[in-house]
Amino acid sequence: MLAWDVGAPLAAYYGLRLAEVDERLALLAGALLAAGRLAWTVARRRQVDGVAGLLATILAVSLLASFVTGDVRTLLLKDSAATAAAGLILLLSRTPLVLTAVRATSTPTKRAEIDRLHAESPGFRRALVRLSRVWGFGLLIDAVVRLPLVYLLPVDWVPIASLVLLLTVITTLCVWTTWYANRAQARHGNRADRERDATTVDNA
Repeated sequence: MLAWDVGAPLAAYYGLRLAEVDERLALLAGALLAAGRLAWTVARRRQVDGVAGLLATILAVSLLASFVTGDVRTLLLKDSAATAAAGLILLLSRTPLVLTAVRATSTPTKRAEIDRLHAESPGFRRALVRLSRVWGFGLLIDAVVRLPLVYLLPVDWVPIASLVLLLTVITTLCVWTTWYANRAQARHGNRADRERDATTVDNA
């Protein structure tokens, strides 16, 4: 996903800049690649979900604003707007979006187990809410930090700096998620062991 959504527009931008194409045209080419990727995803799923619609809106608004203002940096703001929107969705969604992501990448057997835990375990539901909040705040921090980069760095440096920041944030969140998931599983296992031991003693 990162290769298509981030890497392809980035490669298009720097490839065109090496060919001495104007900054605006190079950024537009990257934006059009992102739009093509979004359109392909919608066509494959045969439906427009809320996230796809939001990303399409952000892209369209940034393109329109760049033409109205004549400021090439306006196009660069779309990445910050996208991560901010993703962070807000994670924080405000009534259903933890981490649950949706985990289910989408699980086997049918694992998905059934996840659904059972979500229905029966308050601790599991709390863990999903905490994961969603941490990811939401992390993406909001990324969006806030990205804003000054757009205006303080030379235009040609912004796309690569933005990518490095995004990869740093995502890697940090993934490492934390792995640690937190292992910790939660260990707690769940210890609790199950204690309950099993207590049942054994009662039966004896």
